[in-house]
Amino acid sequence: MKVALLACCALLVTVSATGGDPAWTSRYVMVTATGYDPGVQCCGKYADGKTATNTNAWCPGVAVDPTVIPLGARLDIPGYPRSSGTWILADDVGSAIVGKTIDVRFKTRKEALKWGRKKLRVRVWVRVRE
Repeated sequence: MKVALLACCALLVTVSATGGDPAWTSRYVMVTATGYDPGVQCCGKYADGKTATNTNAWCPGVAVDPTVIPLGARLDIPGYPRSSGTWILADDVGSAIVGKTIDVRFKTRKEALKWGRKKLRVRVWVRVRE
């Protein structure tokens, strides 16, 4: 079952998940998206191979400001290469990630630099609290 609501100028969609998963809700957010890699040049002393949520920093993911996009949210990011499905996990933070800025993780510095900096409309999926 899908229900669409218009609230606060953002489209919210509630989806009943199957298989016992809780429902998810989504909204669209305009962000500035930059690219980064988990190496020392980008992460400095924090380049330990782990994200803020203790996931593998060499896997796809996104650094967010958790006051805007909660850690654990799933993001649909236009143009981001998807090898593991249609969404990317918000699993990291960074000192330069403030407000509506996200840092999209790539395996190499070359890929991150190719991505550059762009303004995007991303879809943010969060679990509905029961």
